Order: sequence, then structure tokens, then C-alpha cells
Amino acid sequence: MHCIAIVSPLGGSGRTTLVAHLASLLHQSDQPCLAVDLSPQNHLGMYLGQIQPVPEGWGNLALQDQWWASNAFENSNGVGFLPFGVLTPEGLNTLQQLIDQDPQWLVKQLQGLEMNEHSRVFLDTPAWPAPLAQQAMHCADLLLFTLDASLRACQSFDLVTAMLSQASSAVPRGVLLTGFDARRESHRTVLRTLRQQWGDVLLPYVLHDDESIPAAQAQGTCVNWHAPHAQSAHDLQGIAGWVAKHSVVRVAEAVAV
Repeated sequence: MHCIAIVSPLGGSGRTTLVAHLASLLHQSDQPCLAVDLSPQNHLGMYLGQIQPVPEGWGNLALQDQWWASNAFENSNGVGFLPFGVLTPEGLNTLQQLIDQDPQWLVKQLQGLEMNEHSRVFLDTPAWPAPLAQQAMHCADLLLFTLDASLRACQSFDLVTAMLSQASSAVPRGVLLTGFDARRESHRTVLRTLRQQWGDVLLPYVLHDDESIPAAQAQGTCVNWHAPHAQSAHDLQGIAGWVAKHSVVRVAEAVAV
């Protein structure tokens, strides 16, 4: 399988939105996709049609040393989804200890899913430097960093560079600007600054600030089905194409080796 980790040191930068939509879009291209929620906040399911968080997720199974996939399911669009689950504070502490004790913990759990080689697994991570975010970076075959259109995005260059140093240089990576509004001078300034900082690492797409995204979330569906002509729908199509292209390249390289 091919793991795509959506990561960021910034909260509220669109990681969950991207995981849900990219998994949905690539699944529509006949590519098996699984979206994994690595955050105890359990927000990913709300983008995939859930009204309430699923009580039993992979976190509950991990505490019992059981197989993760037992709590996976498909939403109405056929996208595979593995929720975190609802844990008590004591359960969260115990899970944290398990993760801290083994730097390869997440890799081992994902390998145990037994998905085929053509599958894509999207990892919705908590904000870095959370341990699961760091482990997700180590096991990813593609890294996508999200930065919102704010001054803190420009100030995060050194921090994101430090994050990148933890990943293998062979792993493709990109930086994506989210929540962009071209009408705002401050947002245009952020985009210019990020282009200077990141060069070709910055994706040629941005994710615009678009009311169609929360409207689609309220309907439990992808914005591309809810409002296919929305600006964000076009943005997400472009981003999904970038992910698909780099996934194919990475797989081809692995086969060649």
C-alpha cells in the first residue's frame, strides 16, 4: 500500500478536509482508498458522513492488542474509513505509552492492515510534533504539508524545514496553502512569501476559502459532489491529481528498484 501523510505544525490548516476529499476523489478513479483518523478529536468522520464519532475505533482495538481493521468500514461513497474511537483519559494515556515505547509502532499497525499494493492510505495526523504525527512522517511514501494563509505560515519555514529533516529525502513532498482568499492583500502577500521560501516544493494549487466546503460537510459528502462548480472543487481536483501523479512515480520507482 501507499501511505500519504497530511501533516502540519499548525492547527486548523485543513488536514482533515484534505484527507476526506482526496480519499473520496481518488476512490472515484477506481483506486482503493482508506482514510485513517490519527487524532482523538475524531473529526474526520464528520467529513465522511458520520453524525457522531464512532465509539469503537482503532484506538480501542490497539489497547486490547487486536487487529485494527476490525473497526474499519466504508461510507456511502465507498471510501474506507478507520476512526480513532472514543477513549477515556486513562485509555489515551495508556495508548500514548504504547506509542512512545516503539518508534515503529504505527508502521507495524499499518502493515497489519493487509491492504493490496495498489491501495492508498491517507493519514489524518494531529498537529506536529505529536508522536503519531512524527511516526506518520516516518512511514509515509508521500508527504503533504498544509499551511494556512496567515503570517504564521510564513514564520513556520524553519519549523517545517526541521520536520522535513526527519523524513527520508527519497520521499516526495509538497507544501500546500489553504484557506486562501485572493481578495485579501495579506493572503496574496503570504502566497508570494511562500513561493519565495519553498520554490517548486509549493504546490501549483491553493485551496481557496470557500463556503461550499462546510456546506458539503453538513451534508456528509465531498464538495465535488455537493457543489462541483465551486472554486474549492476545482482546487481539490488539482491537488488530487498532484497526489495521484506523485504516488504513481513513487510506486514506479519502487518497482524499478
